[in-house]
Amino acid sequence: MKTPIYQIEDALLNTGLITKEQLNMASDIRKRDSIRLEDALVKLGYATYSEIFHRLASYYDSTLIDLDKMDVPQGIIDLLPAQFVKKHNILPISKVNNVITVAVGGPPDLALIDNVRFMLNSDIEYVLALPENLKNAIRKYYDKEYTESVDVLLKELTVFKPPGAEDGIEAFETQSGESISIEDEGPIIQLVSLIINKAVASRASDIHIEPMSNRLRVRYRIDGVCHEAHVLPKRLQDSIISRIKILSHMDISEKRRPQDGRISIKYEGKELDIRVSALNSIYGESLVMRLLEKSMAMKSLKNLGFYENDYARFQSIIKRPNGVLLLTGPTGSGKTTTLYAAIHELNKTDTKIITAEDPVEYTIPGINQSEINEKSGFNFPTVLRTMLRQDPNIILVGEIRDAETADTAIAAALTGHLVLSTLHTNDAPSAITRLIDMGIKSFLVATSLQGVMAQRLVRTLCIHCKEPINYDPQQLTEMGFEIDALTDFTFYKGKGCKNCNNIGYLGRMGVYELLDMNETLRDMVYRMAENDEIKKAARSFGMTTLKEDGLRKAKDGKTTVEEVFRIVGIED
Repeated sequence: MKTPIYQIEDALLNTGLITKEQLNMASDIRKRDSIRLEDALVKLGYATYSEIFHRLASYYDSTLIDLDKMDVPQGIIDLLPAQFVKKHNILPISKVNNVITVAVGGPPDLALIDNVRFMLNSDIEYVLALPENLKNAIRKYYDKEYTESVDVLLKELTVFKPPGAEDGIEAFETQSGESISIEDEGPIIQLVSLIINKAVASRASDIHIEPMSNRLRVRYRIDGVCHEAHVLPKRLQDSIISRIKILSHMDISEKRRPQDGRISIKYEGKELDIRVSALNSIYGESLVMRLLEKSMAMKSLKNLGFYENDYARFQSIIKRPNGVLLLTGPTGSGKTTTLYAAIHELNKTDTKIITAEDPVEYTIPGINQSEINEKSGFNFPTVLRTMLRQDPNIILVGEIRDAETADTAIAAALTGHLVLSTLHTNDAPSAITRLIDMGIKSFLVATSLQGVMAQRLVRTLCIHCKEPINYDPQQLTEMGFEIDALTDFTFYKGKGCKNCNNIGYLGRMGVYELLDMNETLRDMVYRMAENDEIKKAARSFGMTTLKEDGLRKAKDGKTTVEEVFRIVGIED
């Protein structure tokens, strides 16, 4: 559609969305990159597409509609030929008496409106639609091959069973009341609903929507491992991604900048939050949907996979009146689950607990939870300093990322508070070195630190199909295990059955390395002993390494040596 550029300029300036200086900057970008003015404004961060088109609708005394939520009758679709609609990016949506309403993707081309009026011999009214919505709607109503391919996929998906999925998939509802069901009318709505339903039923922790050069790949992460669930036609990519972005309240027209969204749903009586992240890639926007079941926050420490000795030592640390307890490990190692289990156990009416999280993954009654917002300056150090004026007993800091946060956390511990937090290190003793490298003086670390626990998650064997297995000594040696220590044990491996969908594993459990500070270790930290020296001393006081804890769980038939090797690797 031909649109004089000054029409958009006037609309955005006169409605106060942008300044003259911003318009000049955007105009330079538009000319340099040969893009639309709207694209330039969004690229510079001056406005979103949604803001731009709301102002255009107001300026032209029109309406901005959401085509994704409309169902246009076939009789209206047939009013204009497909070739004309696709060429001019215009869509008829309704007819009342002798007035036909059409949707356009920008300020109206009056010559085009007159042409449509002549073609249909009717009065024409126009409404605005976001360009991305309009493109998807035109494809939906005028591309027969597109619609047929969705129908075929729906039939395939209704009988598809991803790894670990259960039978009896039900519909669920969002907290805003929108039904997410395979009974919905729109084919793309049905397709997205099925993808989410299948993921929830299969116990997936994440859904990955990944654009490829010639297809759209959907993978589910189940028990920490990605499984390819669906391979969809490339032509469905934009519609599927738009639908998910609508559900998560993102700007569907914004494709250049990363976005985060959230979907709250109810499924089979359970409340789940779906955190959605959108990131632009060379083949289109990639989405990751993290499924968080709120009841998971109520896991008890006893159910996390501790052996009795480690459980008693961990309990002893979290019951101390002050000091710092650190959990270490990579992303996805279960640190948050352990932290929530700890504060859930400590959550008493006579104890005040405040958290600073990024983001708040689960809400726990009785806990004062706050969410970090870096854009507004509400960061970890700021929240921590504010917390100290709130008279807490226990403070949970989502992550120690920098020296300022570490310094404030240790100061809080030294003034009588118990501080729980996380740090990214490979093992427990390395956390001590990391704090000192951040600039924290060794005597402060030695005085404030009560304990460090490194952890990982290993897949547990399916109890329905596990069977004994004999390993070749060379296999065990290559995985870093000592043969002499393993000769008298029976190991197991999952054969695969319908209960685990032939994977051999069902669920996950933690493996732990708990360093409990004592006077000897504090003295070593104070004089800045080497990491290996601290580790050796900690082991003499009862610390079991990650590998050792994993191996004893393999000996007990809870997991496999291959899984321990995959997660922990070879230790010196």
